[in-house]
Amino acid sequence: MIQHYLKIAWRNLWKYKTQSAICIVGLAVCLLCFSICLYVCRLMWATDQCFPQKERIGEIAMKEPQGAKDLAGVPPELIDKLRILNGMEAEAFTYLGNPGYRSFEIEVKPDEMLPFDPMLCMEVDTCFRQVFGVDVLAGSWQAAVHTPNAVILSETLARRIYGNRLQDAIGKRLCTTSRFAFAGANSGIGYTVQAVMADIPSNNSFTYMQPLAMLVLNDSDGRLQWKGKDVTGGMGYVLLKGGKDSRKKLEADLRTKGLGLQMFDREFDVHVRPLGYAYWKYGGTMYIVWIAGIIGSLVLLVGLLNFFYFQVGTFLARSGEYSLRRVFGGGSAHLLGQLFVQAALTVLIAFLLVFVLIELLAPVLHIDMMEFELSIDGPVLQYQCAQYLLLVLAGSLGVCLFTVARTRRINIQTGIRGISIGRGKHRVRNIMLAIQYFICWIFVTLSFALYLQADKTTSALFGTLTRQEKSRILSIPLDYPFMKQAEKLALIERMKQCAGVEDCLLSDVDYTQGASGNVFYIQPDSRRDKEETPVNILSVPHNFFRFMHIPVLQGKVPNTENELVIDQVFGQELRTKHRMEPLGATLYGYYDEGYKVAGISSPFVTNAYGGTFAEKGYVFQLVDFRQYVGHCYLKCYAGKADEVRTQVDGLLHQALPHTVEPRISTFQGDIEAKQGIENTLKGIIFFLAVVCVTLTLLGVYAAITIDTESRSKEVAIRKVHGASVGQIMWLFARTYIGIGGATALLAFPLLYGFMEYWEQMYRIFFRYGVWFWVTVFLFVAAVTAFTVVSRIVRIARINPAEMIKKE
Repeated sequence: MIQHYLKIAWRNLWKYKTQSAICIVGLAVCLLCFSICLYVCRLMWATDQCFPQKERIGEIAMKEPQGAKDLAGVPPELIDKLRILNGMEAEAFTYLGNPGYRSFEIEVKPDEMLPFDPMLCMEVDTCFRQVFGVDVLAGSWQAAVHTPNAVILSETLARRIYGNRLQDAIGKRLCTTSRFAFAGANSGIGYTVQAVMADIPSNNSFTYMQPLAMLVLNDSDGRLQWKGKDVTGGMGYVLLKGGKDSRKKLEADLRTKGLGLQMFDREFDVHVRPLGYAYWKYGGTMYIVWIAGIIGSLVLLVGLLNFFYFQVGTFLARSGEYSLRRVFGGGSAHLLGQLFVQAALTVLIAFLLVFVLIELLAPVLHIDMMEFELSIDGPVLQYQCAQYLLLVLAGSLGVCLFTVARTRRINIQTGIRGISIGRGKHRVRNIMLAIQYFICWIFVTLSFALYLQADKTTSALFGTLTRQEKSRILSIPLDYPFMKQAEKLALIERMKQCAGVEDCLLSDVDYTQGASGNVFYIQPDSRRDKEETPVNILSVPHNFFRFMHIPVLQGKVPNTENELVIDQVFGQELRTKHRMEPLGATLYGYYDEGYKVAGISSPFVTNAYGGTFAEKGYVFQLVDFRQYVGHCYLKCYAGKADEVRTQVDGLLHQALPHTVEPRISTFQGDIEAKQGIENTLKGIIFFLAVVCVTLTLLGVYAAITIDTESRSKEVAIRKVHGASVGQIMWLFARTYIGIGGATALLAFPLLYGFMEYWEQMYRIFFRYGVWFWVTVFLFVAAVTAFTVVSRIVRIARINPAEMIKKE
């Protein structure tokens, strides 16, 4: 019987091959998008699940008695105090320094040290393994516990350097090429590999979706050895004897004993939170989960509505066959089995296509947005996608049950002649189209908004340069601690001599990543009323203003290192907050050195997001870059950027060891990476908008085709009675105008509220006035009109006599 059903199903799929292909491809693409979105959600929800004792781990937090938020981290002194207390619900306490990127030279072979790109490292104490339970693959944790400056490499890093023989990593030396700002004068910089651990999954609450390269124990340069005041610098955790009840008992014990800590001249209470509390509450992870889940669900809903609508249409088109089955004694169960086999076959083909797409796209499915890194694991995604098969099959079974129930209510004679669907029978179809249109408004509007915002921010940031100029400025990081300054200057001279280079700008920092400093003083230290004013300080060479096309509106470009230029934003703050005239004023550095304000420039905009320092303005300070260079910008002649990039890449490969990958980008690329939200999401949302609009229009085309064919006789009669072409077109178009207009009235207010909420993140935001919404509406209306107008015009021009003759 199943073989017979499969044969019938295949024949029907081939009979309606165009419709079947649309169903399969549409469902497959929507399932792929849904699976990727749910992959992100499930990965986030599984945060810290990699730790076997997750339910017993608590997060130590500090909060003022009347404070609303926890302090960001805790000092190691607090963990030391907790360890001294006895009789509490705790087995062990551990302290983790904040993860950060550090540069090392690593011994790859005996007596051969090579530098590597900065790696994400985390300082831990000796109780880390007891609390978090990491697996040691080679070497000994106990050896690391008793060794100063011990390193535990991740499996990925160990295999990258030493191949599959992990044991070869044990005993190898590492040397830092840069130190922490708080490292002591006599701190050692030599480290020894004592163990190799299994990779800690990136979905943990302390590295926030970034792969951890190594752990450092007993670090003489680390936070645990530094006794600075009023600095947290890390996170504290406790391994509880029990679960949730133990956490509450421990917190009660701490309150009973009055344990607290004084920082910033204030008293803080100690709290015990669930593991990942700060990650979920303050890290913005919940927003990512909700957004990804909603986007995936909306796309899947569009695909399922399109798929089920075509399925119902295909099934009901065979009403004559079903009626004949009833004449010959066929029951509902057999009909249900036949329809479900066809639906299941279609679904299985769609899922097979999804698996093929995952296999092809998995290597490039990588999300890198600001500090968030995520690579899609193909086999895991395929496994999760297979789980959704049951969901779609259940929906298909529901469609089959609906079809069987519908055919049982049809009179046999009517069914054999064919079903005539009246206007009142289109309610379900119109509701499905309305849902699809509502989702289309969301994705089309967001796609327009993201592209406009991306264009707005990339134009506004460093706005004294045109987009074309930004695209022909090469951005070359030179912050390699292992390179001597003389080697950097020699390399820069060779790069400047490349054919096609117009100008060169040296810097200590990447302009899109931060500033050189952030504070000046209004008065010298000898004055009791000394004031500190936060501001972005940028160290610049003499050609900075010419290179960046920054006009000095008042005063002049400085000639000496004791002169400054400030932008208008900071100048206005000096006037309003400090009641001083900026031009000619003197600002003071940390060591009381005085700097005279020689000029005032136009505003220097480097960040579109809101924030304290983003709104403070800039101070430009002349610096001699013969002492230190961390970044180089090369301006190329028009059309020469690619050629210069190739030459510079060759020079960098010659100058750098093979373990360090040269990094070259354009200034425009740096800006787009800085504004990661809109520049990353705009392509994703655009693709989803194209999918949703395409599937919706396919549904509209199918609906208008059925309408025009089923009402051709009605149109002929109306034309006999004098109906014009315009009246006939309005007869069919008003349904789709009503659906589109009604859903727009529902969607636009919701989207407007979202825009207002989104705008709060930015200092610079595009204008979403009336014309924005009119443009979105006209775009969707235009593609809808293009879809339906050909069918409507065709039916409006029929010859009534020919139609009546056919009847």
